Amino acid sequence: MVYFELVKGRKSGNDKLVKVYSYGEVFTVEDLLRLLQVFFESEDSNYPISQGKEGRVMLLKAIIDVYSGIPLEKVLQKYRLKRGGSSNA
Repeated sequence: MVYFELVKGRKSGNDKLVKVYSYGEVFTVEDLLRLLQVFFESEDSNYPISQGKEGRVMLLKAIIDVYSGIPLEKVLQKYRLKRGGSSNA
């Protein structure tokens, strides 16, 4: 079973973080789309378009960059998403 826990983030009132737990289950496209919905809504809350920010558009641009074949490390750097440590994802 794949289990998602939504917890309150720190950036804004409607910011959400997603914790993912899995017990050997396959992560499906449906799971991905459900997560993307949460991330898009959170980005809109953190960076409101009504305040001249990009909201979900910035996340969509990053996704399109990855889709377009731009190396993930460059995308992470471009959108300042790289955190400490390394990831093999």
